[in-house]
Amino acid sequence: MATRSEQTSGAQRRWRGREPADRVAARRAQLVEAGLELMGTTGARTVSMRGVCRQAGLTERYFYESFGQVDELLGEVLDLVVLQARDTLLAAMHTAPEELGPLIRHGVRAFTDFVLADRRRGRVMFTESQASPALASRGAELITEFTGPIAAVLRTRDLTGTPDGTDVELNALAIFGALAFLYPRWLRPSGAETSQLPEERFVEHVAQVIEQLAGAGSRPASGIFHDHQ
Repeated sequence: MATRSEQTSGAQRRWRGREPADRVAARRAQLVEAGLELMGTTGARTVSMRGVCRQAGLTERYFYESFGQVDELLGEVLDLVVLQARDTLLAAMHTAPEELGPLIRHGVRAFTDFVLADRRRGRVMFTESQASPALASRGAELITEFTGPIAAVLRTRDLTGTPDGTDVELNALAIFGALAFLYPRWLRPSGAETSQLPEERFVEHVAQVIEQLAGAGSRPASGIFHDHQ
């Protein structure tokens, strides 16, 4: 027969049928969702540990159970959004048409649906990712997660006449840069002409911008470029 101390220990290990690790993971998820809500609405600079705890309905003890400081939480929110965007693009590429124009439009539509489904995502990815040095540093590391699917598509198509790895890398970055400026302006509730654009026109415009950027090529035919002393 189990002693009282053994029964108490067993109760601590399992509570309402859930293992301790599961409860920790659930609380962490609550904190990340709270961070996403605050970061994606009022902005990263306004986020505090106490504010996150209030939003999550948890005590400060549970914040420090998962995170050492607020920057760690904000970095995890940024990771979550960027990786979800990457997975959205990868999934879209698996179902995209072969022809380049329709393929680009398919990808743009999938990404647009992704940010429209939760407008906090666009703000976190394109605006709040620059709100602090820590976020900017992490954002720079994550850019390749987003540009990877773009570059993969560009590598499979001879868009510049001479496939070149440098062209592909530069063009993928240029496309990301264009998206990073176009989407925040369009997603604004009001106050900018671009925010009034119908969704279909915006998607078409972004697709045409990508087509133009994807075809850029600077590879010389035979050593045209030289270093200047």
